[in-house]
Amino acid sequence: METARLNRLLQTALKAAAEGSAVLLRHLSHQNNRLVIRSKRDGSPVSAVDLESHEVIQGILAPHSIPIISEEGTLPPFIERTNWPLFWLVDPLDGTQSYIDHRKGFAINIALCDKTGPILGIVADPLSNRIFAGTKIKSPFTVSLSNLNESQPIVPLAATRPYRLVTSWNETLSKEELLPPSLNADAFRMEAVSGALKFCLLATGEADVHARSASYMEWDCAAGDGILRSMGIAVRNRTTGQPLRYNSMSLRVGDLYASRLQDPSI
Repeated sequence: METARLNRLLQTALKAAAEGSAVLLRHLSHQNNRLVIRSKRDGSPVSAVDLESHEVIQGILAPHSIPIISEEGTLPPFIERTNWPLFWLVDPLDGTQSYIDHRKGFAINIALCDKTGPILGIVADPLSNRIFAGTKIKSPFTVSLSNLNESQPIVPLAATRPYRLVTSWNETLSKEELLPPSLNADAFRMEAVSGALKFCLLATGEADVHARSASYMEWDCAAGDGILRSMGIAVRNRTTGQPLRYNSMSLRVGDLYASRLQDPSI
């Protein structure tokens, strides 16, 4: 993809993330209004806010005529999706339960993927007023929700002991089981973090390794994967070591592992 087009799509995606974040914050401020929540077939919660954010983001992305896969949208048949050279992967409210509980950790995830995987990744963190972003031609950066025109490059913190391993709240494995044998688990502390913000912590150097043992959906990790790819960090299947694959029939990815540590003898 030519640079000019990718930059235009980046600006559109930033706008979509900002407008979606405005929806989340507006509803969050109305704490006396009870959210209408139902359970999806997989048991996960969905609210009217998820759906409104989806509609806003879809409306901003749609004019580019690139197919959109959204957690709250209608999924086209796999045989149709296999022919897509480009597509958006969107989670309009990543961490719905955190949002419902008024707990930090919810985000908006937007990724643009081609046949190789994410070439653009955006994770919006409404509570911190920040959007994290990166593309295959632009190193990771942040912008504020209120000013999308002034970006700040992400300069990762230096890695220091104890190293920080971030994983999901429902992780069942220990750090000894999650980390590869080449790493000394005693040098790590393990911490649970909600949603795609784990990828952002890795990008900023506030975390050193992200690992999980359970599978989850492509829209949960594509945006974070795109950000880490923009800085040369691979997100891989923890079992096979292969890069994550997207636009599969089930839209599920297996366990994953990403590390910014270069020395395998740590």
